[in-house]
Amino acid sequence: MSLILHIPHASTHLPEGTLGDFLINSAEIKAEHLRLTDWYTDELFGQGYPASHIIQASCSRLVVDVERFPDDEREPCAQIGMGATYVRTCAQKIMRTLSPARREALMQQYYWPHHVRLDQAVAERVRALGHCYILDAHSYPTGPLPTHLGTTLTPEIGLGTEGKHTSQDFRDFASGFFRQQGYEVGFNVPFSGAIVPHAFMGQDYRVQSLMVEVRRDLYLDEATGQKHDGFRRVQATLTEFRQKLVAWIAAPQV
Repeated sequence: MSLILHIPHASTHLPEGTLGDFLINSAEIKAEHLRLTDWYTDELFGQGYPASHIIQASCSRLVVDVERFPDDEREPCAQIGMGATYVRTCAQKIMRTLSPARREALMQQYYWPHHVRLDQAVAERVRALGHCYILDAHSYPTGPLPTHLGTTLTPEIGLGTEGKHTSQDFRDFASGFFRQQGYEVGFNVPFSGAIVPHAFMGQDYRVQSLMVEVRRDLYLDEATGQKHDGFRRVQATLTEFRQKLVAWIAAPQV
């Protein structure tokens, strides 16, 4: 199977030894998790999918954010303290102060192993099958985050593309599916892009990637993080999308 499910932001796990880095209290950490965690995206996108085809971050994005560029000079979100290693909260309060050595230790322990797993999984499928597709699974809140693109658009489903790594056929398939299901769809709003392993980015377009962002109010109470009655509908929709995407990838492309 050539589809990899990438789940970068579902975890709230703070590994032992990382809590001492934080300058905010436990209630503030909880509030950041409530706002920034892509709640239940592992359940929404991954129901019934083999674990061997899922690459999921092992810890909270407050420790490291595996979707950011590793070099702060390349990462726009680093300008507001939310690069690969966050140092500011959503309200721009200082969250951590990390020495270069401490930042590097966190990257070595949590960021790079994640990308090694992703790189290897993609490379194996390209060698064996001649291509690899990545479904980059996310959600987003209704209220703006500091990392929003300055747009007020909040589609129910946001599809993020990555240049030639997201073919027009791939775009059309995804948008057509969600629109047929009755969802409002936007491209690259409020977030843009899709994960592509560093070794393949801009080099090998046999690697195709699409980010799917689900607006959180469709499936949970944003004030508490608790699922509501819409959860099952969204989960069923995303499971069907994943299944149909697998079939679409396997079918001869005319």
